[in-house]
Amino acid sequence: MSHDPFDQPALNPNASSAAPTAYSVGVGVDDQAADLIETSVWKKVLIGAVVTPVVVGGLTRKFIVRNADKGIEFDPVAIGLLLVLSSIVGGLLGALLAWKDRVEYRRANDLPISFPSKLLFGYGIVSLFLVWVPIAILGTIVVMIMTL
Repeated sequence: MSHDPFDQPALNPNASSAAPTAYSVGVGVDDQAADLIETSVWKKVLIGAVVTPVVVGGLTRKFIVRNADKGIEFDPVAIGLLLVLSSIVGGLLGALLAWKDRVEYRRANDLPISFPSKLLFGYGIVSLFLVWVPIAILGTIVVMIMTL
């Protein structure tokens, strides 16, 4: 079982007093927990940047194998570009996941949340329909226009 850094008290074991750090003022997080929070953000970004091209590469390989009899030629440069772009998108998805987790933590502890963060992640299904669905629709339209 993993240890949740937010379960421990906001005390620095190396310091004689329980003074908060600059990162943890008002948040109730000590240096060790703050380091774990920052590490988890980078872990999510890295995992997203690695897993996404592996999945996209597997799906691309499956598509190539299924369509081998049709004589379609695939450009290796285009496939490489697809994998690089999927790595970038996967990293962004990992960053969004870390951002969402941070907003959920701040909501659960009645800490202040900025309006953009609250709008993107703080209202649950309402945020999904009011923000993320229109972004997906507009993104699809932009990609369609760019490929014409």
